[in-house]
Amino acid sequence: MLMRTTRPLLLPPPGPPPPVAVDPRPEVRGGLLVAAAFFLLFLGWAAFARLDAAALAPGRTTVAGQRQSVQHRDGGIVAAILVKEGQRVRQGEVLIRLAAPAVAAQERVLASQAIWLIAQRARLRAEQAGAGMEAPVEFRTLTGDDRADAQAAMRAQQAQMAARSALLGTQQGVAMHEGSQAGSQAVGYREQVASVIEQERLITDELESLRTVAEKGFVSKTRIRALERARADLIGQRGRLSAARDSAANMVGEARLKALEAKQNLQEKVTSDLRDAEALLGDVLPKWSAARDELARTQVRAPVSGTVVGLSVHTVGGVIAAGQTLMDIVPRDSAVVIEARFSPADVDDLAVGQKAEIRFAGFPGRSLPIIEGKVTRISADSFVEEKTGIAYFAGEVTIAPDQIALIRQYREGDFAMKPGMPVEVVVPLRRRTALQYMIDPLTDTMWRSFREQ
Repeated sequence: MLMRTTRPLLLPPPGPPPPVAVDPRPEVRGGLLVAAAFFLLFLGWAAFARLDAAALAPGRTTVAGQRQSVQHRDGGIVAAILVKEGQRVRQGEVLIRLAAPAVAAQERVLASQAIWLIAQRARLRAEQAGAGMEAPVEFRTLTGDDRADAQAAMRAQQAQMAARSALLGTQQGVAMHEGSQAGSQAVGYREQVASVIEQERLITDELESLRTVAEKGFVSKTRIRALERARADLIGQRGRLSAARDSAANMVGEARLKALEAKQNLQEKVTSDLRDAEALLGDVLPKWSAARDELARTQVRAPVSGTVVGLSVHTVGGVIAAGQTLMDIVPRDSAVVIEARFSPADVDDLAVGQKAEIRFAGFPGRSLPIIEGKVTRISADSFVEEKTGIAYFAGEVTIAPDQIALIRQYREGDFAMKPGMPVEVVVPLRRRTALQYMIDPLTDTMWRSFREQ
């Protein structure tokens, strides 16, 4: 029989448990791995991320080409100012009207004379050709008072033509009526003459018969003498009737001649009047043309379509001198040129033909889109701003009209391009990455340090 031995249970002494050993290396390694991964990702991003360099320059708008100066050759007194600063005008639109009452009065006198003579010439030519009267070609371009005068002159000449035609018709009608009456009389006289001749023949035959009988004493001589007297009366009557017949026939010819003479006299008068009218027109038309030119010069018109700038006339009744510049017209729809000031540090990377981005600084950031332009000029030397002493290179960036149209479309037509508007010009330069931006200062410093004496 086996005996089980019992051992006493050993318990730990009372008090805090002993500390457990912790290994920090896994957390350190994890942190280092995260930092290394972030650094590698950053280097990768910096090596491939595009952060292209760009030249940023302030500028202001101008217009391609020169402004069109508006001047007056002779000067004068201002009668009306029809435009204001910044107003858009069309080519040929009246800008300023000068007072010239004497010139206007002289032009109206000559205009009335010329218009009347032109209408008279048209009427005379129509009468000469025997055709209807048509409006002269000179009247087709007339306007205003000249057109009203032309219409009045045409009505008067048409009435005169109708009156002369009626008078000629009356004269010819009277002549033809007289000729018709004379013709009727001539026919009557001719018939009477024929009747008298027949009576003479009968009396002559009767006398011959009676003379034979009278020789035998059967007829008295008194009867024979009576028949002879009757025959003599018939001969006299025949002569008178023949003369009347011939006179009536002559009256018919005279009536026809009178009708022809009436028409011929009118034609001769028409020819004479036409010659006089053309001679007067040859004298009046040049004077009227000169007066119209002088009157037209009292209206200062826009040489081109564009915007009024630099208006120097503000007083109605004021006097302007000959050759004085009254205002300038900035041509409309011309290419807009930006006068930019580039930093000397960027000028080495700038070249004519480079694309540029333009933003109008005077508008909120989202109110206008960024438009494109092209560098068209870079100054050969630098300039210095007198006030600030900052050096810069002057450049020009051209904006095409279609880009301005894009802005007007974006602004729903309320955008007006004016000279002097502030803009910001950005010209993209060489392509660079973020890593190059960080390394370039270091490489530049090393390049300088290795070259110091």
